[in-house]
Amino acid sequence: MKKYIVDASIILKWVLEKEKEPDHDKAAGLLRSWVSGAVGIAAPSLWTYEVANILGRALPDEADQKMKMLLDLKIGAVDCSEQMIHQCFTWMKEYQVTFYDSVYLAAAYAIDAVLLTGDEKFCEKMKNDNRICLLKNLF
Repeated sequence: MKKYIVDASIILKWVLEKEKEPDHDKAAGLLRSWVSGAVGIAAPSLWTYEVANILGRALPDEADQKMKMLLDLKIGAVDCSEQMIHQCFTWMKEYQVTFYDSVYLAAAYAIDAVLLTGDEKFCEKMKNDNRICLLKNLF
């Protein structure tokens, strides 16, 4: 089974308005594939903080409901290990990326998965890494 790490940019597409989210249909297709058991999905627990922050700021009246919907999905959690932290610091230094973005990629390595993201800037900085796939290039 193909395994994916999803970052906050993907998870948010599952609850934000289709018209405002590029590649919303691909994100919805990924979610359906996961629910049907065709693919595996996980994320570092950081996703809850990132997504809750964005929902709380952008949609304060709907944030609780949308966050509950996402939490009810029971996305598999990848705990941040010492090795992952070390790798994130290496990437930060080498590619000038954030720890937040790096930890998703480190999680992909930790569970032998591919990071799915909508973050084109991060992909560009890490362009030689075959563990990253832009959502728009999926399917």
